[in-house]
Amino acid sequence: MSSSTANRNRNGSQQQGAMTRLASSLKSVLATLLTPLLSLFRLLLSGRLSPGDEYDGLSAAVTAKASQQFVSYLRSFQNTIGSSGNNGNSSSSSNNNNHTVDQAWLTTGFAAAQEQATQQQSLLLVYLHSPLHRSSETFCKQILCHDSMVAFINQPHITALGVSVHTAQGAYLAQLLQASCYPFLALLQPRASTSGNNGSSSNSSMSLVLRAEGPALTELSVQQVLPHFQTALQRHQATVAEAEARRLQRQEESDLRREQDEEYQQALLADQERERQQREEAEREARRFREEKEEEERQQKEAASKLDNARAQVPTEPPATGATGPVTTIRFVLPSGTKLNRRFYSSENIGGILAYLAIYFHENEIEMSDNIGLSTNFPKKSYNEDRSLTLEEAGLAPQAVLMVQDLDV
Repeated sequence: MSSSTANRNRNGSQQQGAMTRLASSLKSVLATLLTPLLSLFRLLLSGRLSPGDEYDGLSAAVTAKASQQFVSYLRSFQNTIGSSGNNGNSSSSSNNNNHTVDQAWLTTGFAAAQEQATQQQSLLLVYLHSPLHRSSETFCKQILCHDSMVAFINQPHITALGVSVHTAQGAYLAQLLQASCYPFLALLQPRASTSGNNGSSSNSSMSLVLRAEGPALTELSVQQVLPHFQTALQRHQATVAEAEARRLQRQEESDLRREQDEEYQQALLADQERERQQREEAEREARRFREEKEEEERQQKEAASKLDNARAQVPTEPPATGATGPVTTIRFVLPSGTKLNRRFYSSENIGGILAYLAIYFHENEIEMSDNIGLSTNFPKKSYNEDRSLTLEEAGLAPQAVLMVQDLDV
């Protein structure tokens, strides 16, 4: 019994060794077969088909590199294809196409492209490139690099951005746009939530206008693809033109209101200036009237004072007979020709005679200045210099004829 047990153990060890050798042989065979496949896969995922770690992340610098990589990819076809995209005639493309791929496609990230499209009021054409798709290269050559497509992208109000889905930027856009197959084209329209006074927008988003992907896109020629995008662009341009017309109308209305406000302000200032001038004129007139009145009152007071002084100086007329002293009779000939006789004591002076005349003119309301002159014709003599002379000293006693003059006339 022990002999049979030993035989069984020996046979089990032999079988286990055989299985180990078989597994080792299979491992070697699989390693030999799979190593070239792994190398090929790494090759496919390297270079232009699969970016490295430098394309990870969504920073502005990284997303710009992803766009620049796609533009470099398109540029590689520019010298090998013609305007038809399938004949390899590079001279035809160079002569017939005034725009290059570098001019047509942006080399910035999606965020910067979105901001540029919003500022320029442009549609944003987004192409998602799948390097491993069998139709991607043909699509890029025959559609994206075609003269008509490049000319379309270089029109006003259109901006184009291409990126590989093997980059973080491309993966983000594929998820955002819900791309299900490739190649993928989408036309996006800026939609600003807020707008500043200068026309710039903030917190802008994009609305999907048109999308085409997969077989539905690859089976079409450039002449079949472009009309759809051109129609969308024309509608967008019409919308932009209408919005611009409304903006210009609002601007004109704003300018008109501003001009009206300025005219109103100018008219208001003119009215205020007129009111100020009228007020100043009224104040000047009131001041002049007040000064004139004060001057009139002063003159009246001065005249009254002069009259009071004159009354105090007027001598009493002596009687015709029985006078207490020598008497001189004076005949005054007034400027009007009126003759006036008056007796004075010969001891009275010329000033008393002038005071008498001033009282006479005032009481009889005869206009006469205070500057009264006296003179005789025979002999010709004036008595305006020394008013302290008595009538006798002046040679007017016992009688005389005096001519009265207004020296201010």
